[in-house]
Amino acid sequence: MSLLFLDLDDTLLDRTSAMRSWAERFLGEIDASPADLGWLLDRDAGAPLPLTDFVVDVKDRYGLDGAVEDIASAVLDGLVGGMVVEPAERAALSAAREAGWTVIIITNGAVATQEYKIRASGLDAMVDGWLVSEAAGVWKPDPRIFERAAAAAGEPLRGAWMIGDNPASDIAGAHQANISSAWVARGRQWTEKAFKPTVISATCADGIRAVLGPP
Repeated sequence: MSLLFLDLDDTLLDRTSAMRSWAERFLGEIDASPADLGWLLDRDAGAPLPLTDFVVDVKDRYGLDGAVEDIASAVLDGLVGGMVVEPAERAALSAAREAGWTVIIITNGAVATQEYKIRASGLDAMVDGWLVSEAAGVWKPDPRIFERAAAAAGEPLRGAWMIGDNPASDIAGAHQANISSAWVARGRQWTEKAFKPTVISATCADGIRAVLGPP
């Protein structure tokens, strides 16, 4: 057995659904048009920018009172409150560790934000560790983040797997690091021509089970 790397947002945790739920509640609380849901989701776009940048746009659009940092904290609390580890993922993570895999979360983002999600969801007790890009000093798909995660775990990178939903960071990163990968499709079709995942799975749990092989 070796290293099993997993992405966090929209892989282990369903961030997209949590953001939609938060946005719907937010629009209701400020009595804004439900039609603005699309604008909020498009502006969030899976969080490629810091949360404070998103909050600045929301604050300006709706004329919200309060400091950006306070609003961002409230948004994060609401978002994290809707992010849970589903039973299938819990069982798959447990099976991987019982089989001897070292399970490490590798996620892009800010340490404070990503560790909040990991701890609040209980993932900290389900994995062997994690590495956040801000702490690593490099972001997926840079292969150095995988090398640094392996070094921190005291395991060889050879034989590792990466499971994630993002073709441009998770699967491209695994490709550049020369390790196997499982893409969490979530109903999408693979379209990238330059590289492809080793396995395509419907969910994160399916991806873990594919790595583990037949029981």
